[in-house]
Amino acid sequence: MQIVDSATDRDDPNFVQTFRFFARLKGTEHMEDFTFWLEMGFSHILDWQGYDHMLFLLALCCVFTYSDKRWIWLVSAFTVGHAISLALSVLNVVRLPSAWIEAMIPATIAFSCVQHLWPLVKPGKSVLSDKAILPTVLTFGLIHGLGFSNLLRSMLGSQASIFGPLFSFHVGLELGQVIIILMVLGLTTALDRLFHLSQNQRVTYLASPVLLLSLWMFAERLMAQ
Repeated sequence: MQIVDSATDRDDPNFVQTFRFFARLKGTEHMEDFTFWLEMGFSHILDWQGYDHMLFLLALCCVFTYSDKRWIWLVSAFTVGHAISLALSVLNVVRLPSAWIEAMIPATIAFSCVQHLWPLVKPGKSVLSDKAILPTVLTFGLIHGLGFSNLLRSMLGSQASIFGPLFSFHVGLELGQVIIILMVLGLTTALDRLFHLSQNQRVTYLASPVLLLSLWMFAERLMAQ
């Protein structure tokens, strides 16, 4: 499936600024280097202009602390999802208008927050069954991977070999993602130990503002289309 990106990509100031930064690097002699593309992926996910990906990881992992290892399964599903869609998009197997993707990303953040907050509002109730959680997170990974692919596809252009850059760019993304997750787990653990919060209190304090912010982001991006 191939759908041409919409013109709104070029109108987004965050996209333009990021693209110009990396476009200046495109003429360097290191374009074939593993370390060059690894740094590009690492810098991209840790760029504050990409805060929506950080917010998703916060929403996903705010229910966990260092002592709870269940987050590994969720993050692994997310990683598999965005690895698949990143590869398919860069290889031109799947292309969607980035305006759609940019609107769907905050929707995934909002849904993750609701998944955590709903049982607090309706005890004993949940949005998803336990069996549906991993497939849902994997699907969210597919969406975020399409967002990651816009930059990489723009940088690669007509370059003959893309498998090396694709692999090292993805490794850079994963390294950056690990840092974000460790920071989130550090935050949740510190909140529990310093302020003696229950898990419900911690989730409420973290997920509620993220939910409001993600809904605002979704409305803003939807109206910009």
